[in-house]
Amino acid sequence: MLYKLGENRYFWLTGIIYLTLMEAIALYYQYGPGMWYPCALCVQVRAWVMGSLTFSVMGAILAKNFWWRWMSLNLSIVLMAGALHTSYYAFGVEQGTVISSCTMGAGFPEFMPLDQWVPVLFEAQGMCGQSPPMPLGVSMVEVLL
Repeated sequence: MLYKLGENRYFWLTGIIYLTLMEAIALYYQYGPGMWYPCALCVQVRAWVMGSLTFSVMGAILAKNFWWRWMSLNLSIVLMAGALHTSYYAFGVEQGTVISSCTMGAGFPEFMPLDQWVPVLFEAQGMCGQSPPMPLGVSMVEVLL
């Protein structure tokens, strides 16, 4: 069923809109009125989401080609699973159930230093365990889960 949905461009456009909205909200809280700087875990979630966004765009453009659609769908699922795992870990750090020594660096590998290539999106300046208050009294990490 999911594979059949992947043939429809609206499926991909819905994902693109959702993922872009996630990034836009994160950037609003980073550069908006409160100036909440993202921690290393938040930046890693942002990288997972950007990867999924990239493959969603590719899936929307190449939705009629079997192999590109299959690759885009599977990689988007894997990348969002990575984002969910990192979000769950960040939730544990925020709640105090996971003791973490979160570094000030973003923690990207040397062969792909996203924090140096695109510091506007991927530079980690905040401390882990601190999250801006969101509507309805939940934290940003809780919204991700």
